[in-house]
Amino acid sequence: MILLVVFGVGLAAGFVDAIAGGGGLIMLPGLLFTGLPVGSAIATNKLCGTFGALTSTLKFAQSKQIDRYACGLMALPVIVGAYLGSRSIGLLPSAWAEPTVVVLMAIITLFVVFKPSFGVAQPIGTSGIEAMRPVSSSATVSLPRRWGSAIAGGAIGFHDGFFGPGTGVFLVFSLLSLFPIDFLRATGSTKLLNFLANVTALITFAMAGNIDYAKGSAGALGVIIGSFVGASFATKKGTKLIKPIFIVVTIALILKLLLS
Repeated sequence: MILLVVFGVGLAAGFVDAIAGGGGLIMLPGLLFTGLPVGSAIATNKLCGTFGALTSTLKFAQSKQIDRYACGLMALPVIVGAYLGSRSIGLLPSAWAEPTVVVLMAIITLFVVFKPSFGVAQPIGTSGIEAMRPVSSSATVSLPRRWGSAIAGGAIGFHDGFFGPGTGVFLVFSLLSLFPIDFLRATGSTKLLNFLANVTALITFAMAGNIDYAKGSAGALGVIIGSFVGASFATKKGTKLIKPIFIVVTIALILKLLLS
């Protein structure tokens, strides 16, 4: 019965995470509800999140909604940051992490709400759907922005390994700010970067023996199905629907963190 509950929570977490991020704030309380200690729940959540991110990544890649150049610049910093973050959980005080995340997500939400053009691709002089899908390249991204992407990737990767909540929100916002892409493409790129961060942290947790594989497998199965449905929904509906969902989910995450 408990495994069935974990599976159901995974379905919901995977669907939400594939569209706008924040699935961990659904999955983690579900795992804690089953009686897992906090450390084991966090580690098991990484197992679920890794499979969910992989599923979403494959679906977005199939729809060609992953920016390879942006991911190429941010991948290594994200991996290094996630490793350092996961290794620092027992070394650094975490009391400051939650209020910092709440403030940053509130700022991001207000910025997106009051800047309607943010994350919406504009035509660039060509016709058809490709005109609405700018693709970043070395010719369109300045050197300072490339350095900015490396710094952002490292910082967000560290946050993902150390604390976690809000990682998808921060990645989407960074990608939109640094590269000429829209919400849909930024969401797809985020899934690949999130997968890399999750795998890195997962390996660290697995070596420490903190994962409950029975509950993790049940949750991962639910997350895989939910992620596939959510990513399919996102790629079909596009930026116009993802942006308002992003805002709603971000507000929900802020409230969740404030009330927890």
